Amino acid sequence: MNSSEKTDSDAEPEIRVPEHVRGLLIDVAYGWSPTPMVLGEVAKIRYANADLSELRASLKLGDDRLAAAFDGPQVNFQDHGLSPFPLDGELAGVLASGATFTASALLKVARGAGMTTEFGAWAIVESQPPAYWIGRIEGAIEIPFGGNMVVERIRSDGLRFGHKRHFRFSGTYVYYLVQSGERSYPAWHLLIDAGAAMPETEALTRDFILLQFVLGRQLSMPELIGVTVEGRTVASTNGTGDRKHLHNRSVPPVPIGQNNDNWIDESWASALFDRVSAAWSARPALHSSYMMAIDSYLDAMTPYVDANYLRLQIALEAFSYWILRLANEEERMVVKDKAAWKRWVKENTNAIRELAAPGFEDSLIGKVMGVYRLSSGRVVPSAFLTCKLVLTEEMATELEQRDVVVHQGVMAPDGYDVEREVRRIALVRTMLVALMAKTAGYAGAINGWELGQLGRPLEPLNWWTVEDDDRRLASRTFVADDSASSRETPDRVE
Repeated sequence: MNSSEKTDSDAEPEIRVPEHVRGLLIDVAYGWSPTPMVLGEVAKIRYANADLSELRASLKLGDDRLAAAFDGPQVNFQDHGLSPFPLDGELAGVLASGATFTASALLKVARGAGMTTEFGAWAIVESQPPAYWIGRIEGAIEIPFGGNMVVERIRSDGLRFGHKRHFRFSGTYVYYLVQSGERSYPAWHLLIDAGAAMPETEALTRDFILLQFVLGRQLSMPELIGVTVEGRTVASTNGTGDRKHLHNRSVPPVPIGQNNDNWIDESWASALFDRVSAAWSARPALHSSYMMAIDSYLDAMTPYVDANYLRLQIALEAFSYWILRLANEEERMVVKDKAAWKRWVKENTNAIRELAAPGFEDSLIGKVMGVYRLSSGRVVPSAFLTCKLVLTEEMATELEQRDVVVHQGVMAPDGYDVEREVRRIALVRTMLVALMAKTAGYAGAINGWELGQLGRPLEPLNWWTVEDDDRRLASRTFVADDSASSRETPDRVE
């Protein structure tokens, strides 16, 4: 994180974006995008520590992969000690321009007159390191309001519009999500300030799935282009987000721009991101649970209500288990001593078997033995109690419906009422969001399951409390404005 930026909840409401990144943000917002990496000829190339420089090789960048082609009949990898061809090797080399490249995660090997290999992870860097990384986002929609950043050129007459349609997020790195183009055809770019370093894959993957979560949107970013402060392309690496079929449905966990009938000034999406990212980094024990819960949340945005409901119910219960284990630092049980309970069951095995129906003796023994575990029906209520959340009667009733879809695969065996089933999905979704928010220390606004007159979710005001610290965090506005630019920018990125 840049030390020049104030990010705590007590910072002043309006914060100037650092000057060194301001010009890039403005140009991206007004239609400029970085040029693709120019590869040129290959001077040296190795694969799996075998020198293949004598072969005629060429590199090509696709949307989400780097292809290395070896042409001509002279391609004989056996002579280079690559028989059988290793599938876990790393590609490395130097371009004629002096840029170095590496590639791994082999995706495809195709033989013809020569041989072509495709890799899912790569890095190509010139001698001058990039100052920032920029990636184009796929699957985004236009958000006219609800961001926490203003990016605009100052007009000659001094008029400013001050539209907060852009976002600044604080995670492992500082992220700037910038919209450009027409509202009916928006283009989103993510600018990453990684401090002149290559973004770390695991951290970027974690933050990008979190970005999708707070926006309630399945996104993909196939490539990152490294640029200098002046906007010159000097590097390329693979992006993140492996979803190929991005769904049009958008269900954010927090209000963005509008809370049903009312416009709001706070940027709850950025506040939630900052809180969860900090908690996620500080509590590695919750890594798998956060990833599972967020992934399930995003996957539950299909036209199939049964699948959406099942995913959310499973994620809710699984996340609750993690909360209880973390709170107790041991397995949650309904007996005082697990060892003593198991010993008692073994001592009374014959008596238990005599009470079983014919053919179910072993099954009954197993069920009695497992009684010490907290029943699945009590997991979510216990997690709510641990997080000091009220479980309403409607929530408790909905939790009891979990077994129906688990065992029968349908939400409503007796017939569907679309409005009712969508409401039930929203209810479980809100419960999951509430638990995730609490574990991250987020006490800002969240979307509830009740709908207002315009069909948008209302905040659960009588059940969820918004704290002042989070409101201050969500009320900050980052500003990047300038009257001049060093780059030519078209009206729209095609």
